[in-house]
Amino acid sequence: MEESKLKADIAENWNAESMYYDSHVSHGIATEEEKRLWMEAFNAVLPKNDNLRILDVGCGTGAMGLILSEMGHEVSGIDLSEGMMGVGRRKAAEHDLSMTFTEGDAEYPPFSDDTFDVVVNRHLLWTLPHPATALENWFRITKPGGVVLVIDGVWDDGSSITKARRKVSDMLAHSLEAHPHGKRSYSEEVRAALPHKGGVSPDVVRTYFAETGLEEVACLDLKQITENQCRQLPWYRKIMKMSSYYLIAGSKPICVEEEGVQQT
Repeated sequence: MEESKLKADIAENWNAESMYYDSHVSHGIATEEEKRLWMEAFNAVLPKNDNLRILDVGCGTGAMGLILSEMGHEVSGIDLSEGMMGVGRRKAAEHDLSMTFTEGDAEYPPFSDDTFDVVVNRHLLWTLPHPATALENWFRITKPGGVVLVIDGVWDDGSSITKARRKVSDMLAHSLEAHPHGKRSYSEEVRAALPHKGGVSPDVVRTYFAETGLEEVACLDLKQITENQCRQLPWYRKIMKMSSYYLIAGSKPICVEEEGVQQT
């Protein structure tokens, strides 16, 4: 599938979901308790500096970036979907937050080397056709000593029980919800181009980090957040369970060795 058509189809899918995306638990931030738990998770892995310069890649409606903006950081978001970012811009204005939203490709973020203290994304790797390329570019635009944060999980492990649970849950959601998530799904052609369409395990992300050059890798289990979200779910959505949900952080080395010469 031609790259430009692939990216256009992905953007169109999220534009179609943008007006009700945040209404789904685990997409928007449903409670103040959930927001507090996210802040605690970020504080555990962010560099210990005020006013960090942060890029939220594949920011969507800004769920993560707006929390980081509320925490006092300078946050920029990029996404292919103008519809999703339009929702984010309205939320930023409503809460008087300074996060900015600009159209951009998460795999090829249009920034110079060593620009950001932090690059963060949530629920993004599964929808990237070239995740290794994305990691390389996130590493490139992160400052030495800065961190890359990936928030992701596995919701489809390919097992028959998982497929059955999803089928029943989706059937009930389509019967009971006006706008069930995934009502407009990717075409088979798009799905064939995505290597992680069922989610990404932490071991896979660790491998990407190692190949990219990120070090001091730390993984947080986001069990408290999933438990909080589960309490907000309708009963038929509780049929589906994620096998893992985590935040992985890796640091860009301050000293990089290139062709046998140590640079600082």
